[in-house]
Amino acid sequence: MAASIKVDVSPLVLDWVIEQTSYAPLKSDVTNSLLNWKSGEKTPTFAQIELVSKATHIPLGYFFLPQPPVENFPILQYRTIDSIHSGNPSRDLIDTINYTESVQEWMHNYMVDNDCDKLDFVGSVGENDTQVIDIADKIRKAMSIQNDWYRHIEANTDVFKFFREKLENIGVLVMMNGIVANNTHRKLNIDEFRAFAMADDYAPLIFINSNDSKGAKLFSLLHECVHIWLGKNSLFNNRYATSSVNSLEILCNATAAEVLAPNNLFVHEWQKEKRFNNHDKIKRLSHLFHCGAIVIARRALDNNYISRNDYQAVVGAVIKQFNESRKKPSSGGDYYLNTAARVGKRFVVALDCSVKEGKTQFTDAYRLTHTNRNTFAELVERCGRRS
Repeated sequence: MAASIKVDVSPLVLDWVIEQTSYAPLKSDVTNSLLNWKSGEKTPTFAQIELVSKATHIPLGYFFLPQPPVENFPILQYRTIDSIHSGNPSRDLIDTINYTESVQEWMHNYMVDNDCDKLDFVGSVGENDTQVIDIADKIRKAMSIQNDWYRHIEANTDVFKFFREKLENIGVLVMMNGIVANNTHRKLNIDEFRAFAMADDYAPLIFINSNDSKGAKLFSLLHECVHIWLGKNSLFNNRYATSSVNSLEILCNATAAEVLAPNNLFVHEWQKEKRFNNHDKIKRLSHLFHCGAIVIARRALDNNYISRNDYQAVVGAVIKQFNESRKKPSSGGDYYLNTAARVGKRFVVALDCSVKEGKTQFTDAYRLTHTNRNTFAELVERCGRRS
């Protein structure tokens, strides 16, 4: 009976809802409902508001406020200039930020409750430290890898996983997802963000949008890693082709490239490849350094080995190849492997320890990992196994 009761929604709230969903591919009936309510042609029922709330992912309670809610997401101020909807983040991004903040808060409290020390590398690089080589050395030293790390791993090594494990081993939470939670109908848009970082003395966190290309995900991971060392939050979406980014982003990009392909070693390897043309050199060196062609092309551009037009051609080719690959259907993969990749093994293991100690309720563990009574136990077992 209550569902059929007519409800007056504030015109200000309706305007806000319409603005919030202006970018979203809503079904026509949802859009029409919002426009009809706004014009006063129709008055919604409670049930209709519930349906629109579900379709737009806007919390139901917001529709009954006298004026639009004030949502505060400090990390949004750290967007790079390429991010779309700069003043209007998607509900998918908002829900992802909310979730990762809850994970970080839990991990922070867990570390404090267990009398763990603060992580000394968080914020260890000052704002005035602009020596890329020195910053990269600090990062590699913390991860216990050499500057020629690429020579000491197998050719078929998953390099993203290699760096992720190094970061998790020293206390950085690394999460990765291409959808909101487990909802396959809510795909994260790489045109809105590729990654973000949330600095914290006990539980620094990096989130990677897994819809990105293999090379881009690796670069984003190292880019956000630099932000953790700077102690600066970040919402990253650099398409590599732009030059109009601020000095902090330039520093993070340069340092990420230096971690992956140290410039002195890059120069040495480039000059060795005398019998190959520039295109082949970029291809061969991206294989040698286990990174994307754009990183190597940027190295070549900065060393005046190629022209900016040549660099842009590489960027264009990589983006074209990636866009083609996105058209191919995904197999879905293994649920437990996907879930472990989304939340991170370190977090799952810590959560399990807390549950067994009686400090965390099972219901909270299920909520934080998007699992249930049956799947959580198997997830823990998978995360406890050696890769």
